[in-house]
Amino acid sequence: MKSHPILVAYAASFAFTAGIFALSYWGLGDSGSVIFRKVLLAPVFLLAMRGLRTYFPQGNDDIRGVGTQTEFQFLTALTVSGFIMSVGPFEAVSIVKSLAIFLAMATFMTAWNMGFFLFDRRKPKQ
Repeated sequence: MKSHPILVAYAASFAFTAGIFALSYWGLGDSGSVIFRKVLLAPVFLLAMRGLRTYFPQGNDDIRGVGTQTEFQFLTALTVSGFIMSVGPFEAVSIVKSLAIFLAMATFMTAWNMGFFLFDRRKPKQ
């Protein structure tokens, strides 16, 4: 693919995603500067998730041990929870409550994804 169509693809996908985020935050009553900061976090989140896959390649998912898979799921959950805390309506929440929400989300996501991982391991491979 030539560089022009790639740039158009990036710009279109970012504009679409940013537009959806901006409209939802505007609907929540956020100011323009808060909306701008939150929209800028979307590509950072995507890059962080891609970075985790560098250390935990998807091709190794079938042979990965439970401990390593738990580590991957926990790091993924921390990334997602951090993103949600950054873009969610949590500005007026105290630090203790924010930390509790963050840890609860990360713990729930880790347990949820590990449940799917262990269930998938039980199925016979064809």
